[in-house]
Amino acid sequence: FWTRPALAEVGLPPSLAQRPSPRVGGAWSRASGLPAIVATEDISKKPIRKQRAPRPRSEKRMAQSSAPRPPGAPGSSYFEKKGEVHELRQLLRGAAVDRDQQKKRDAIKKVIAYMTLGIDVSPLFSEMVMASATNDLVQKKMVYLYLVNYAESNSELAILAVNTLQKDCRDDDPMIRGLALRSLCSLNLLNMVEYLQPAVQRALEDVNGYVRKTAVIGVLKVFHISKAAVLESDLLPTLKRLIHDSDAHVVANTIWAVEEVLAEEGGIQPTREMVTNMLNRLNQFSEWGQCAVLRLLTKYSVGDEGEMFDIMNILDGLLKQSSSAVVLAVTKIFVDLTSNRMDLQMEVLRRLKGPLLTLMAAPTPELAYTVLVHIQALVSRGGENIEVFGSDFKQFFCRYNEPSYIKTVKIEILTWLADIGSAEPIVAELSEYVTDVDVEISRRAIRAIGKIAVRVPSTAELIVGSLTSLLELDIDYVSTEAAVVMKDLVRKYPQQFQRASGAVERCIKIVSEPEGKCAVLWILGEYGLLIEDAPYLLEPMIDGFLEEPSGAVRLEMLTAAVKLFFCRPPEMQHMLGRLLEKAIQESTHPDMRDRALLYYRLLEHSPEEARRVVCAPKEVVEEFQEEMDADARDRVFDEFNTLSTVYKQPAAKFILAKGPLANLGVSKMQPPPSSGDPMPDRGASLGGEANVFDSAPVSAPAPPVQESSFSAAETADLLGGMDSAPAEPAPPARPPAPPVSSGMSDLLGMDDLLGGGDSSPPAPAPPAAPQFALARDGVSMDGNSFQARWSQLPQMPLQQRQMRPTPGPLTTAPIEEALRRAGIYVIASGTIPPGQAIKFYFYARQACGPPAVAGGEIWFLTELVMVPGGTAQCSVKAENAQMASVEQYVGMLWQTLSAYVC
Repeated sequence: FWTRPALAEVGLPPSLAQRPSPRVGGAWSRASGLPAIVATEDISKKPIRKQRAPRPRSEKRMAQSSAPRPPGAPGSSYFEKKGEVHELRQLLRGAAVDRDQQKKRDAIKKVIAYMTLGIDVSPLFSEMVMASATNDLVQKKMVYLYLVNYAESNSELAILAVNTLQKDCRDDDPMIRGLALRSLCSLNLLNMVEYLQPAVQRALEDVNGYVRKTAVIGVLKVFHISKAAVLESDLLPTLKRLIHDSDAHVVANTIWAVEEVLAEEGGIQPTREMVTNMLNRLNQFSEWGQCAVLRLLTKYSVGDEGEMFDIMNILDGLLKQSSSAVVLAVTKIFVDLTSNRMDLQMEVLRRLKGPLLTLMAAPTPELAYTVLVHIQALVSRGGENIEVFGSDFKQFFCRYNEPSYIKTVKIEILTWLADIGSAEPIVAELSEYVTDVDVEISRRAIRAIGKIAVRVPSTAELIVGSLTSLLELDIDYVSTEAAVVMKDLVRKYPQQFQRASGAVERCIKIVSEPEGKCAVLWILGEYGLLIEDAPYLLEPMIDGFLEEPSGAVRLEMLTAAVKLFFCRPPEMQHMLGRLLEKAIQESTHPDMRDRALLYYRLLEHSPEEARRVVCAPKEVVEEFQEEMDADARDRVFDEFNTLSTVYKQPAAKFILAKGPLANLGVSKMQPPPSSGDPMPDRGASLGGEANVFDSAPVSAPAPPVQESSFSAAETADLLGGMDSAPAEPAPPARPPAPPVSSGMSDLLGMDDLLGGGDSSPPAPAPPAAPQFALARDGVSMDGNSFQARWSQLPQMPLQQRQMRPTPGPLTTAPIEEALRRAGIYVIASGTIPPGQAIKFYFYARQACGPPAVAGGEIWFLTELVMVPGGTAQCSVKAENAQMASVEQYVGMLWQTLSAYVC
C-alpha cells in the first residue's frame, strides 16, 4: 500500500497543514462535517485525499441553477414549451372549465392581441367558436371580430358559428342582434348566402332602428357577395321602403345602399314627396346623413322658383354648421339653382362668403385647403364672383407657419382678386413671398405678380419696377422667374422695356435654368438695339454653344443671333458665322441643323427677304392663353364639391370607374325654368379671360430692330467677302445643298461650308415632293406631354367608319401591334364600359411629306373608339401640320385598321 505522503505534497495550504486535527477521545468530531470514525487503525497507514475549501450556500445554489440540464432531462422548460398558440388553447379551455368570466375574457383578449400583432392564431378557430356561446357582450364582440377575420381561411369551420350567430340575431337585446347580424354579413362567404338572406330580411323589419340600420348595410354586403340574392328577392323592395323610415340614421344608410345597388340604373330618382319628407326632417340627420340627403337633392328637378326659394330657405340653416362637407354641399346646390339668374347668384355668394371664410380659417390645414380650392373655383369664374370676395382679399394673405399647399392656393386666389384698388397691396404682399424659404412658393409669387400685370393694365408700370428690382437679386431661381415674367410683360407692354433694359444685362450672368436663358435670349433678340452691349452679352453664349445641354436654349440662341444681326450687322457678322458653322457642321440635333440651314439659305437667297421673314412685325398680345381654358374650368365647376375641384381636372381624367359604380356620375342640380329675359352668355362675364386668338388683331409698333432696310447690293458690302460684281438672280428653286455663286462667294465668311464653290455645276431640277411616311425610330411621348398637347391643339373633323364583323371578341393587343408596325404608338387603351367598346390614345410623328406650318416636328395625336358591330370613330389633332399631312395620316390609319373597319 501507499505510504503516508506529506501534507504539502497533496496540495494543501501550509496553514491547513500546520493546523492540529480536531480529534476528541480518539474519534473525529462532527464539527469537521464528516461522520465520526473510531480510531482503531493507524491513520498514518491511510492515504490522505485532497479536500476543497467549503463554499457559501448562495454560491452553491447559483451553481446548481446555472448548470445546464442534459437534453431530454425531465423538467426541461424548453422542451415542454409548445408555442403561444398552445398556451392560448390551454387558457381558453381552462377558462371554460373554471366558468370564470373574467379569466375567459382575458384569454380571448390575448388571442385578439396576438391576432393584431400579426401572429397566426387561426388554429384556435374551434375554441373561439365555442367561446362565442356566452352572454357577455364584451366577449361576443371580441369573438365575432376573430371569426370575421379568419372566416375566409377557415370556410369549412365557419359554418360552426352560424348557429350561434343566427341565435344571437333573435336575441332580446337589440345590441346583440345588431352585432350578430353585422358579423354574420361580414363573413363574406358565398356558401353563407342562404343563411344571410333570411336573417337580413327579418332584420330589415326589426322594431329597433339600430338593427334596421345594420341590416341596410348588410344588404349591401350581400349584394357584393351575390347580386342575384338581392335583385331577385324581396330585399330590394324592402330596402326601398326604408327611404321613408322614421329613423334618420336608417334613411341615410338606405340612400347610400340603394344608390350603389341601383348604380347601373342611375341610382335613386327622387320624387317631390321624397324630397319634402327629407327636407322637413333634415335637422334629425347627422352630418353624414345630411351629406347623403344633399347629394340626393342634386338629382332633383325643381318645378318653379317658389319651390327653389323654399329649398334654399330650408338649407340656409345648415350654413351655421361647423362641418365643411355640409357647407360645401349646400354651396353646390345654391350655385346650381341660381345658375341662370346671375343677379340672384351674387346674392347667394354674398350669403355663402361668411361661412366659407370661417371654415377657411380652420385649425386643420387639410380642411382649410379643401375650402380654399372651392373658393378658388368660385373666383376663377371671373366677373362679379371676384367682386364678392375682392373686399376680403387680406383674408388670403399667407401666414408664415402655413403649409406650402395652403400658401399655393392663397397665392392663386390673390391673383384673381387683384383689381385697380387692391393690386398695389397685393403686389407688395406677394413681393414679400419672393424671399420665402420654399423655392416653389417664391416662384409662384413671381408668376402671380406677372399675371396681375396682365389682368390689370394699370399696374404694369408698378409691376415692371418690382420685377426690375427682383432681377437685380443674386438668386438664381428668382432671376429666372423674373426674366420669364418680364419677357411676357414686354410682349404685352413693349413701351415698358426701357425701364428693365439695365436689369436684363445684369441678370444674364446669373440665370442658369433653361427657361430663364430662353427668356433672356428672346429679349436680346427682340430689343437688341436698345441694349448697348447686346452682341457682347451674347458672344460668351455663342462660344459655349456646343456645351449647352438644352436644345431649347440653343434654338433660341440661334434665332436671337439672326435677329441681332439685322440690327447690329458689323458686330454680329463673325459671331453669326461661327454659330451657323457650329450648328450645321458640328451639332447632332436635327432641329438645330434644319433651322441653321433655313437661316443660311434665307441669307444666301436674299438678306432683305430673310429680314422680312425673321423680323416680321408682331401683334401686341392682349391676353395670354390660360393654363386651363374656360371650357375646362366650366367642366370642373360642374363637378363642384368633388375631388375634381381639388385636382383641378374633370373626374374622367383621374378615375377609371369599374364595377357597379361605373355609371354613377356627378349630378348637377338643374335650376327652375326662368320666366324673365334670357341671361347673357357666361363666357362674356369671365373678366376678359377669353382665348387670345378670339380677339381682333391689334397692330403693334415694330421693334427698333426694323429701322434699316437692306438691298442685295448693300448687303453684299455690309456682310463682307462679297464680289463687287452684281449678283446673279437667284434660281426659282434651290437644291438641298446650295452652291455658292460668284456673287455670293463668302457669305458670313463660310465658303465651302456646305461643299459649294464657284466651280459648282448648275443646280439640278428640284426633286419631287417626298411621299408621306411616319417616323419609326426615336419616337416617344410621355403621358403628361400627350395630355398637355391634346388640351391645346384644335379639334379636327371627326372621322367615322363601319366596323367589320369579327369571329371573336375584340381585344386591344392585335390592334396595338398593327399600329406599331405602321409607326403609330399607343399611349393608353382600355374598355368603356367593360365589354362594349375599346378606346385608344396614340401618337405618331411625320418623317417625310408635306412641310410643317412653322418649322419643327409634325405630330399627330389620335383618339379612337371602336364599338364591335357598330362604328369606329377617330378624332385627330395635329401639331404643326398642314391639312394635306392630316389627310394622308388619316388615310394611312384607316388602311392599317382595314382588318377591323370597312
